[in-house]
Order: sequence, then structure tokens, then C-alpha cells
Amino acid sequence: MRRFLVLLAVFLAFAGVVTVSAKTMQERRAERLARRLSQSSSLHQAASSINSSNAPIPKSEVLSPKSFPTTPIIERKDIHFSIPLLVYHHLRPAQPYPKTTWSWKMSVSPAVFGQQMQWLEDHGYTPVDLDTYVKIARGETLGPVKPVAITFDDSHRTQYDVAFPILKERGFTAVFYLITKTLDAGESLTRAQVKEMGDAGMDIQSHTVNHLQLTRLGQAELDWELAESRRVLEELTGKPVRHIAYPATMQNALVRERAAEAGYVTGTLMDPRRATEKDEFLRIPRIMMTDETELGRVLP
Repeated sequence: MRRFLVLLAVFLAFAGVVTVSAKTMQERRAERLARRLSQSSSLHQAASSINSSNAPIPKSEVLSPKSFPTTPIIERKDIHFSIPLLVYHHLRPAQPYPKTTWSWKMSVSPAVFGQQMQWLEDHGYTPVDLDTYVKIARGETLGPVKPVAITFDDSHRTQYDVAFPILKERGFTAVFYLITKTLDAGESLTRAQVKEMGDAGMDIQSHTVNHLQLTRLGQAELDWELAESRRVLEELTGKPVRHIAYPATMQNALVRERAAEAGYVTGTLMDPRRATEKDEFLRIPRIMMTDETELGRVLP
């Protein structure tokens, strides 16, 4: 009997040690996971907190697109961002157009454009290209503390004459959605100018071949517009074309489906609000800029 009691005591003691060891291992695993989640959440909260302020940021604290910090995203719910995509068309001296007309709505004077770019620089915004936007939206990078995308539609020559020098002076990148049929024609950009801008780091992307309303095309013509514009621009710049701006913002489920099939990752349209993690890649909103746009109200 005594021997039995001794063996029982030894067994219970051993079981207790195993239980404590197992519990300790589980606790340690839980603590490690909690630390990883906390670090990820803290990084995103810090970025969101900084992005919510319009206070100027010293240039030394502005992250360049080449030095984005990265962190693993544990869960989809951890991805939060608010990125304004600004869109410009004509950059020309102010004209007496009625404010109800598209001629007024799609025009920004060179002086105002320069002031708006200066405002972005003074307030610590970092322009990003669309591939970087996708990485932020997928949780592959946090991106800069104050990201913004500067975009241009329609291939107007003033985008080279006016915008390009101002962007280069500040080290800004911008997205140029081009109509390939108009290159080298009239008041449009030339192929040589497009090549120069692409070599300088500008993001050259598609606005189709003929700037037609894509929702009114048959599938064969739609597919050609999407594919041919990519082919022309990729041959011209030597860089991938993965992004499209829908002409006249016309798109539907079929257009988005065919765009994805043609190799486009994002599609943008006119919608005066900031893009967030809730937006589909092929329906990203952009804010149309005018001479009267107040960036302090548009940007986060």
C-alpha cells in the first residue's frame, strides 16, 4: 500500500509538471502572437493618426517612395487608408467659361496648378504612382505618411509644357492617362515627350485608343481599345501598363471584366471623394481639380 501511495504521488507530481509546461508554452505562443498583432496595429494607427493631420511636416520626415516601411498584415481588417487621387485635364490660363460648363470644370490655370503643388509640398504630401497605391491597398506596404496620387487625363500638350517642369522641380511623380490616337497630333503630347516623361519617373498609363464611351462598344471593339492602348504605350515607354482611366468615367460590369482580362489592375473614374480600402481596384474614385478647389478641404 505504501509503495502504491509513493508511485501515485510521483505520478501526480510528474503530471503537474507536464501541465505547467504545456500551459507555459501556450501562454508564450499567445504572448508572441499578441505582440505581433499589437505591433502591426500600432503601425497602422500611427500612420492613420499622422494622415489625419493637415499640419506641415518637415521634409526630413517625409518618406520617399523608395523608402516605404513594410510590415506583415495579419488580417484584412488591419488595412485602413484614405488616399486622395487628384485629376487634372487642361492646364491653361483662366477663360471666361461659365462654371456650369465642362470647359471650366476641366481647366486649371498654370499659376493655380503651381500653387496647388506647392501646397502639397508644404504640407508634407508624397505623390505615389498606381503600383504603390495597389501595394498600400493590399497591405504590402504602409506607404508614405501622407500619400496622394496626382493624375492627368487626355494627353494635352500643356501637361508636358506646364505640369512636367513643376513636378520635376519638386521631385513629384504623377500619373498620365494617355489617348494613344492623339499622340503627335495637334495640341496633344508627342511620343518623344511621353518617352521623356516616362524616363523621368512619370507613370504613363492608358486612357484607351480613341477615348470612346466603353459601355457603348461591342466586346470585340472594347477588347481592342483596351489591349491596343496598352501595346502602344508599353512599346513607347518600355514599362508595364496596368492601369486605366475610363473615358468620360463610363464603365460597367462588362467593361471592368474585360479590363481585368486585358491585364489592367486598376480602373479610375470621377467621384469627388478619397479612395479607401473599401473601393474596388477597378472602380477607384478621383477628385476633379479646378481653379477653386481648396486642397485643405479635399485632402485628409
